[in-house]
Amino acid sequence: MLYPIRAVAKQTGISIDTLRAWEKRYQVVAPQRDERGRLYTEADVQRLSLLNEAVEKGHAIGRVAPLSNEELQALIAVPEVPKTLANEFAQLPTIRAAGPVVASRPAPRAVMEAIEHLDYAVAERELALLAAVLPPRELVHSVALPLMRQVGEAWHEGRLGIAQEHMTSALLRNVLGALIPLHRRAAPTSKLLFATPSGEHHEFGILVSAMLAAGVGLGVVYLGANLPGDEIVAAAQKTAPQAVVLGFVGANGGIGLAELQKAAHKLPAQIELWVGGAQTAAVAQEVRKVRALVIEDFHMLEQHLVRLGARF
Repeated sequence: MLYPIRAVAKQTGISIDTLRAWEKRYQVVAPQRDERGRLYTEADVQRLSLLNEAVEKGHAIGRVAPLSNEELQALIAVPEVPKTLANEFAQLPTIRAAGPVVASRPAPRAVMEAIEHLDYAVAERELALLAAVLPPRELVHSVALPLMRQVGEAWHEGRLGIAQEHMTSALLRNVLGALIPLHRRAAPTSKLLFATPSGEHHEFGILVSAMLAAGVGLGVVYLGANLPGDEIVAAAQKTAPQAVVLGFVGANGGIGLAELQKAAHKLPAQIELWVGGAQTAAVAQEVRKVRALVIEDFHMLEQHLVRLGARF
């Protein structure tokens, strides 16, 4: 059976204008058409109902539109944050920017187990619960950093594969995507651009750094991993950040270093260049030769975020 748009609007609770906007911008469904207009199938109505329910629970349509019906159902089924979980994290000590924070807590067991089993829906649900309970900085230091460390160690030891590492990156990107609109200021004091140069495929460091910046309302332009130096420079010229933050481990020979040098040479002088993640002192020394500020740890990163207007 096919339904006209007015009937679908009534069944789903979505206004006609919103339906049209979702279809045009996000391609949420692809209705058939006849001389009278749009016609929707039962499957279309079901999907639109799921999307509307997710949006009513506070999720942005841009984030949920790519999800499958099964993923939407799992998202909708996420319960209110359990009091036991809220109480557990309420016991965390207050974190101040005056001193370093040591991520001594292990990554949440449920998240790690879901990643090990490549169960994206469960891992995403658990992270969403934690993000609902914790302030952004505690989320980074108590969840994201331990998760990054444990997944990285397990990957190096061969206990996890590339698939789990990539899934963890995708999960953290989703958390970042939720933090940016939630903490966005109308006129942020500063903007930062995050990327890694060509040859640098690991993005955990810049993901967590971007989460810290987004959580305190600084502007964030997140480009991801493995970008040519010219592309980084072009993006910086277009977005005019106060600083470009690059992740550079330096484990892949001279490719990444050459792209880093290119970016440093071509970046406008008024844009600062911060580089974190250097694996060895020798790599850090090479980075310092290209007018870059070497970010040695996340405490140092926070100090410079404060300099640009962040308040933790």
